[in-house]
Amino acid sequence: MTQYEFLEVLSEVSAGYSWSYVDNRLLGLSYRGKTRGKTFNPVTAVANSLGLGVFPANKRGTERAARALGITQELASAVYSQSNRGHAQIVRGKMLDVIS
Repeated sequence: MTQYEFLEVLSEVSAGYSWSYVDNRLLGLSYRGKTRGKTFNPVTAVANSLGLGVFPANKRGTERAARALGITQELASAVYSQSNRGHAQIVRGKMLDVIS
C-alpha cells in the first residue's frame, strides 16, 4: 500500500472515529462496533477498518499494523513520530487535511 492509497482509505474510514490532535499526535476514539471506546492512530484505524485486526495505538502496535497493511516502516514511523521536522511533519499535515 502506498502513501496515497493509505490516505485514500483513511479518508473513507475517518468518519467512524472522533479525532483529536494533541502533542503532535493524531488519535481517534472509535465510536462504532466492537471497538467502541478504544483509541487508534491513523495506521491502526485503517488496519482495524480493513479487518486486519485490532492493534494498540503504541509504537509496537503501529509497526505491526503497518506490516499487516503492507506500508513502509518509514511511513508508519512518520505517523507515530512526535518530531516536528521532515517527513513526519508532511505526513501529519496530509492526514490532518484528510480527516477534516
